[in-house]
Amino acid sequence: MTVVVFAFFAGITVFSALAITFQKNLMYSAFYLLVTFLGIACLYILLEADFLAVTQILIYVGGILTLILFGVLITQRRENRALISGIIYRKRSAFISITLGAILCYVIWNERYRFHENNKLQSSVHTLGYGLMGNYLLPFELAGVLILVILIGVLSLSSSIKPQ
Repeated sequence: MTVVVFAFFAGITVFSALAITFQKNLMYSAFYLLVTFLGIACLYILLEADFLAVTQILIYVGGILTLILFGVLITQRRENRALISGIIYRKRSAFISITLGAILCYVIWNERYRFHENNKLQSSVHTLGYGLMGNYLLPFELAGVLILVILIGVLSLSSSIKPQ
């Protein structure tokens, strides 16, 4: 039963990710991105990574996707025309995608997975909390500073008053 549910959510996620790629209307692409993010959150739930699932929904669906939709709507209103995405470099991007997919399949196929059934797993919140505030504190803080710089850049680009 778990395999069927996993296949269902994985299929939805892959289908919507492919739909983003081939969709010309940016607004439809943003809604397909919503379905992709929600599908990934469902896969996290199946993996019993509760914290990652909630984080996926709050940050990506609630924050990033909202910013993308806001940017698309502002750009459409400003220029009074529908935004469309052109697919360029089809052969090059198809080659890179197929190559990376083949490498990923090779790595997954040749990996030896080890499962520990006797160990009682801690909550993912506990493990992530100690990891983020321990070994990975510097990358976590650098990511926060990077996001702050990106938001300041977006605000300065989108404002009508240009800085001098």
